[in-house]
Amino acid sequence: MWKLSRDDDNELFMLQISDELNLNELSDILKAIYTENNGASSTYNRFADLTGLKNIEIDTDTASSCFNKYRCMIKSDRPVKISLFIPQKYVSGFPYLYRSMSGNDLFEIEISDSLDGCAKYLSVDKRGVQNIMD
Repeated sequence: MWKLSRDDDNELFMLQISDELNLNELSDILKAIYTENNGASSTYNRFADLTGLKNIEIDTDTASSCFNKYRCMIKSDRPVKISLFIPQKYVSGFPYLYRSMSGNDLFEIEISDSLDGCAKYLSVDKRGVQNIMD
């Protein structure tokens, strides 16, 4: 299950994923980011709360391929910042995904187990990213 919010004032997408993430859900999330409003907000920075995630049903190669399909749609003059809020026990499982997404100048990714760290990285108030979890 997932929930996507958009903060136009801070040009930020806030994504919360709980329980399980599968390829269909990942595709739906990326479609929402890149195709809604004709992709007008696809260059927004992103905060993803993955603390409620219990199971990932996507291998990293498939996830990387899915991200690559959409990232070529970005027409930005600056890198999109992505902050992944992940419990410490899962942090070690994301380096491959990080490398595959940061293979060009379109994304800057930070992985953290601290909500304060995520907010600071995205230059937003912690309450803004914390609201998605309420």
